[in-house]
Amino acid sequence: MKSLHIISIFLLTFISVRAKISGGPRGRFDKNMPTKSRNQHVSAHHAHYSYHPPSEIHFLCRQCHNFVSYPVYHGLPPTYVYKYRERGGRFGDLLTGLALYNLGRASMDHWEYTHFYSLRQDEKCSLHVINGKHFEETQIPCFIMSSFMERSPESHFPDPAALDITSSQIDIKPFMNSTGSPIKVTRDQECVVWHNTSMGTEKSEIPCALLKEYAETMKPSGIPVYVWLPVTLIVVVAIYVCCQCCCYKKKTVKEEVPLNRPIVGYCSQY
Repeated sequence: MKSLHIISIFLLTFISVRAKISGGPRGRFDKNMPTKSRNQHVSAHHAHYSYHPPSEIHFLCRQCHNFVSYPVYHGLPPTYVYKYRERGGRFGDLLTGLALYNLGRASMDHWEYTHFYSLRQDEKCSLHVINGKHFEETQIPCFIMSSFMERSPESHFPDPAALDITSSQIDIKPFMNSTGSPIKVTRDQECVVWHNTSMGTEKSEIPCALLKEYAETMKPSGIPVYVWLPVTLIVVVAIYVCCQCCCYKKKTVKEEVPLNRPIVGYCSQY
């Protein structure tokens, strides 16, 4: 009976943790939501990270003499942004920053369908990190650089098959193959995003340090789940065992004391 109780406690805790991790904040807005409310400042919390964006990001590039303001996404970040941040790897910080930068640029566009991206079967996109003679490359999903592409006239009309880049249902597992220690970002590095199709090639240069700034807006939140979950389970099981032991001792003491103790007395007559 005790083992069943312990197993049930473990299952309940595991299910609640799974729900917390798999849930995460959702990045999709209701179509009926007023435009004004979409631009409000939002702080989002996740099982591992919290998103507290500033009003703007001010960055000084190598060739600039003054700081330049860059747009920040103030909605609830879609799940794929957290996936990049959690997975880490060689390009984790840069891809997290690129995704947030792209969302910020898209949110500043007043065009109604700016957060939709029409996928193409012949397109391939990549991120190049260039630092002097050193060069690294990784493949990326094209939608996380959608705001850097030149729009065709047809893109100004709604496309039912277009991808909503703020959706939490986007799967990026095929693009999460990067492993190893994170790239040490410096101000001398240049990040170049490429969009290749059968019709031509587009590229945009972004300071890697700027992408790092965007990634830093998503910070670790509290103790990791792999630390507090085992500790919580151990504490719960220990409390349960202690309660069972106390109840057993009380029951044993009660049984040792006879209920109908014979009364022995002495009667003297004077």
